[in-house]
Amino acid sequence: MGQIIDQFGNHLAQLTPTEKQVLYYIDQHLTEAKNLSLTEIAKVNNVSTTTIVRMSHKLGLEGFSELKYRLKSSDDQQRMLNDHPVESYKKSFIQAFETIQLDELDRLSEKVAKASRVIVVGVGLSKMMAEYFSKLLMQTNKQTHYTYESHMIDLLPNMVKPDDLVFFISTSGETKTLIHAAEKLSFMVVDTAAITNSSDSTLGRMVKTNLSMTVGKVKFGGYDITARSTLMLLIDLLFESYLKKSVGS
Repeated sequence: MGQIIDQFGNHLAQLTPTEKQVLYYIDQHLTEAKNLSLTEIAKVNNVSTTTIVRMSHKLGLEGFSELKYRLKSSDDQQRMLNDHPVESYKKSFIQAFETIQLDELDRLSEKVAKASRVIVVGVGLSKMMAEYFSKLLMQTNKQTHYTYESHMIDLLPNMVKPDDLVFFISTSGETKTLIHAAEKLSFMVVDTAAITNSSDSTLGRMVKTNLSMTVGKVKFGGYDITARSTLMLLIDLLFESYLKKSVGS
């Protein structure tokens, strides 16, 4: 299978035969498909534009525009790996910045400002980022603490109050421990948010507000070298936006 089928393989069972036909066409003609418009891809496959939009949604994407972004990212990935690391990071960051939803950034900074307490949760490599974010907020005397231990995360539903903001930080947005905790909190009167590298992750859909930069997964020599520094950038952007709303007001 090609890059696109590998990327969306888990969603194939949800597609109709016509939708699969379009996806297989894109997979086999990636270089051409990434430069075609929605109407042009529909015409080549003798389907309606609605079919392609519906297929995009079933693939877990927001629409055709995000699919086009994924196509370009997949096609560019090998070239980026051949580049000097500085050049590859520069390209991926420029693409990622274009996917930031500014309204979500603004809305989330307001929530941080209004919350009586912010609880930041992160595990694994995201643990350091959770600590970093919580200490930034502590500088402004915002009541904050972070947690990374599984047994403490399990106890979150017993610890939170209605005016708290529980913040999850995850690269993939698919960490089971965090998803399980977010699911429990979704049944409670408490605000939840996440910072992830995916606009359509399970965790992102579980919380009330998800701030993300769409970053394509990159592997080299069997190792996952997907940029995680984008999460730090989102934290810095959110903190500055929060400062302008709280301290600057």
